[in-house]
Amino acid sequence: MTTTKPPSLSPRAKSLVRLLVMVELSLVLHLAIIFGIQVGAVERGSLARPAIEARLMPAPSAQDAPQQILVKAIDRPIQSRVEEYQPPAQAAPSESAKSPAEQHKPGLPEAAASPTLVDAPLPLDPTYYPAREVDDHPALVSRVRPAYPAKAVEADVKGDVLVLFMLNENGSVDEVSVLEENPPGYGFDTAVNEWLKQARFKPAMRKGRAVKSRVVYRVNFEP
Repeated sequence: MTTTKPPSLSPRAKSLVRLLVMVELSLVLHLAIIFGIQVGAVERGSLARPAIEARLMPAPSAQDAPQQILVKAIDRPIQSRVEEYQPPAQAAPSESAKSPAEQHKPGLPEAAASPTLVDAPLPLDPTYYPAREVDDHPALVSRVRPAYPAKAVEADVKGDVLVLFMLNENGSVDEVSVLEENPPGYGFDTAVNEWLKQARFKPAMRKGRAVKSRVVYRVNFEP
């Protein structure tokens, strides 16, 4: 049995084979580089952070800014009294200030006296005016201050409450709404609500009359 040897390649054919192998390797290498760049770009794009949007809010005017009240924690409660704002009483007109028609004529019976003119009270304004629509802002006249919550005293925690309340023309509070409480859960809101039930204010004035108003206070609690 005889074996046949495969025909050997000529030097020219061997050179051609080596050239084809090098071209294939170069093509594979270029494809790998291009594919790697595209994958890296996609990964970097997918990890991009979302854009941050900033909005500018108008600053509140000085009239709308809440009034500040500071409450300090104390070891023992202080007995405080409430001073109510009393509008000045109108003095009754004297006898000499009356017109001759209003005075009794001598010799005439009582039934013939001229009727006395009485000024009818002006109707009450039901509107609660904001700060920008009143001439004189309300003012606190009570000396009593909110009680520091016992839970906050024990934890040595400070806080603040932003509150909106409706003040009537007599200087007392009709309605209370807590807008903010920081931090919650220590009873700061309850302390402010209880305080406003007792507090008395000088009412807001508009066109020379006491009117209802909307008042915003920020009550700060510091140990």
